[in-house]
Order: sequence, then C-alpha cells, then structure tokens
Amino acid sequence: MSTYRGVKVTESNLHVEKQATQPGVYRGIKHDAIESDKSRKLQNGVYRGVKHSA
Repeated sequence: MSTYRGVKVTESNLHVEKQATQPGVYRGIKHDAIESDKSRKLQNGVYRGVKHSA
C-alpha cells in the first residue's frame, strides 16, 4: 500500500472505526438513532461552465 511516518501501511495494521448510530439526548431533547441518508452523486451536469459526466 503505502508508508506513513516510516511505517509500511497494510490491511492488517490499518485501523478502521465503524460508528454505530445510537439514541441520545441533544440539548435536552431525546432522539432515536439517526440513520444518515447519503445523496446520490450527479451523473452529469455543468459546474462553473464546465460540462461533466460520470
């Protein structure tokens, strides 16, 4: 893969955290676990006058 600060980074020593959604209290209001909805990426369009397509 690559190196980071002189240490070879591999899949075995790579640390990846997975956060589970949890219920909680925010500013005194209780809420259930919040599922995030990811928006779809744009397939094509114009950004600052430049056309693109994915």
